[in-house]
Amino acid sequence: MKIADDMRRLGFRRWYERQLIESHAYLVTAFLALILLLAGIESLDYLRGSPLFYIAIIGIAAGAGMLMIITWRRFITLLARAEQFASGADCPQCKTWGRFDVISAEAVSEDDPVESGRPHWVRVKCRKCGADWRLG
Repeated sequence: MKIADDMRRLGFRRWYERQLIESHAYLVTAFLALILLLAGIESLDYLRGSPLFYIAIIGIAAGAGMLMIITWRRFITLLARAEQFASGADCPQCKTWGRFDVISAEAVSEDDPVESGRPHWVRVKCRKCGADWRLG
C-alpha cells in the first residue's frame, strides 16, 4: 500500500517524478559500481603486493559487482513500475493525464519485496470529470 499512500499524499505527477529521480539515482550508483569493479580488476595486473592485498582487491571488486547487480535490478524495477502506472494515467473520458485521486489498491503485505512490483493495480477517480478506472 505504500505506493497508493504515496500517490494519495503527493499526487500522481509528483510521485511519478520522484520514481524517475530515484530510479536514475540507482542507475548512477550501478554505473559507479561498475567503474569500481573494472578498476579493481584492472589493478590486479599492474600492482604487485602481498596475497592479502590481492584478496582485498578481489573482495572490493566482488562487492562492487554485487552492488552493481542489485542497483541495476532496482533501477529496472522502479522504472518499469513508474512507466506501467504512467501509461494508463490518462482519464478514459476527458484524457486528462495524472490528475486523479486514489480510491483503492491491490493488497500488499509488508513482506512483499519491492522487486515483486506490488501493487499491480491501483483504482483511481478523475478529479476533472469523476470517471474511475484501474491503473496497471
